Amino acid sequence: MKRTSRSITSQCLLVVGMLIATAFAQDHPAHAQDHSFLTIMTRNMDEGTDFGFIAAAAAVGDPALFQVALGETFCEVVASNPELRAAQIADEIAAAQPDLVSLQEVAVWQSSLLFCPGAAIGPPTTIDAETALLDRLAVDGVSYHVVSQLDEFNSTSIPGLPFSFLDRDVLLARDEPDGQLSIANVQAQHFSTLLTVPLPGLNLTILRGWISADVTVRGFTARVIATHLQNRFGPAETGVPVQEAQAEELVTGPAATSLPVVIAGDLNTGPGSNVMFSYNLLTQNARFTDTWTATQPNDPGFTLGFYTEDPPTPSTPSMRTDLILVHGAVVPSAPKDYLVGTEVPHPSDHAGVVAKVTIP
Repeated sequence: MKRTSRSITSQCLLVVGMLIATAFAQDHPAHAQDHSFLTIMTRNMDEGTDFGFIAAAAAVGDPALFQVALGETFCEVVASNPELRAAQIADEIAAAQPDLVSLQEVAVWQSSLLFCPGAAIGPPTTIDAETALLDRLAVDGVSYHVVSQLDEFNSTSIPGLPFSFLDRDVLLARDEPDGQLSIANVQAQHFSTLLTVPLPGLNLTILRGWISADVTVRGFTARVIATHLQNRFGPAETGVPVQEAQAEELVTGPAATSLPVVIAGDLNTGPGSNVMFSYNLLTQNARFTDTWTATQPNDPGFTLGFYTEDPPTPSTPSMRTDLILVHGAVVPSAPKDYLVGTEVPHPSDHAGVVAKVTIP
């Protein structure tokens, strides 16, 4: 059959177009591959104390001993150098460059104390882990912004303290110049079920909560939830333990959506530990997939117990409580999940977890 010049020209244009498209994909792999996925990090920054001095004094019930314990606690925080540790964690973020970072125990401390035993100079009046982290990220040459910050426990409810303490959860997002990642519907809320701790002269309620954001990447959207569940106090709690109630609130609250869901945080529960109750609720009852278990089935991936405090001493990690869980049309992807913060000196008593998840 005789070919017309028009059909030959059309075929030539088609071939040329295919060659250009192939060359473009090879020279611009980001356009061909990137951002059909999200890279998520969860990181507990360690506020600098486990409040062991205060807990011991409260158990005795001696007001004078309690005042001494308050000073010991703040001096313990100073000795842990939260701002230097925050800078180390910023370096981890700069190296991994996750799209989103769920941060817990992002504390700010303020004090009027003039002296701490063993300190060469007086303690700083303000210690702000979030500011130290963001400043170091800028020095590292990577750009992140705070999507949302949830103020949790605040010590201003306790009269007569020589310091103030504010615990915060923070969700960070990487600034991408190509605009491939966008964020909408940002929400933050405290749990309705909270732990109350008796102290001399008052009952202290520990605020915990969650931050959620709908993250769109190349036209695909998933809901990312950052949270820090209450640690479980066992028999001292009556009725449904606080941690399980908070996990249930996640499932019936921000995770109750038709969107794919990612939960990232220090959940104070995990596999192979003595605090699996909420983990089973999330992975079995609510059918979330644990990305570490999916990508590293033969590695326990312990994230908790790199050191103990009161005073700080090295210890052996024995639990995995820092988790990234997915549900719906979002799946764990290669490369495998991995830990950050396992080097010595450890920037936190927790390791962080980095996971890559794909939205099909």
